[in-house]
Amino acid sequence: METEQIRQIEPLPNIGETEKKIWHWLLGTGIFTIVLGIAAILLPFIATLTIEALLAVVFIIAGITYILNAFQSRQSKGLVLRLITGILYGFAGIMLLMFPLQGAFSLTFLLSILFVLAGAFKIVLALYLRPLPSWGWLMFSGAIDLLLGIIIWIGLPGTARWAIGLLVGVELLFSGWAMTMFALSIKNSG
Repeated sequence: METEQIRQIEPLPNIGETEKKIWHWLLGTGIFTIVLGIAAILLPFIATLTIEALLAVVFIIAGITYILNAFQSRQSKGLVLRLITGILYGFAGIMLLMFPLQGAFSLTFLLSILFVLAGAFKIVLALYLRPLPSWGWLMFSGAIDLLLGIIIWIGLPGTARWAIGLLVGVELLFSGWAMTMFALSIKNSG
């Protein structure tokens, strides 16, 4: 009886006037995101270095912020820890900028570990949920993550040149496609 109640799907809310007015912005954003995704897929090495450089800048800004915060609140506890944290963030950012290929290698290595662990955990969770419907999709997702992580790991250091850029490109492509389809559905609903 409860499974019947769970399976009932509530109707979607009506699309608001705001969405109808801005559908063209959503469409433009979707198309732009698709173009960025295709560019990252076609030029994964450049995309990887760009992402690595952006991360470096974020680390440097975070480091500066921690250091400034430490000096602003000299009287509070944790001054030394905030200074050390800021210096570490800044140092990591500077190192990523100074040694982009080594930074890309390190990030790709961490990415491969993430995929392997996430895949393993998803597989274990799928086996735990096995009697429930659709547990196989979680198993499939875990197997893909695990396989991808192993492929990236085995291919190091070569995969460091393309893995991050390619994966971000694929994500941008699918996100852009979803936003484009959403915008077109809004346009066609009105």
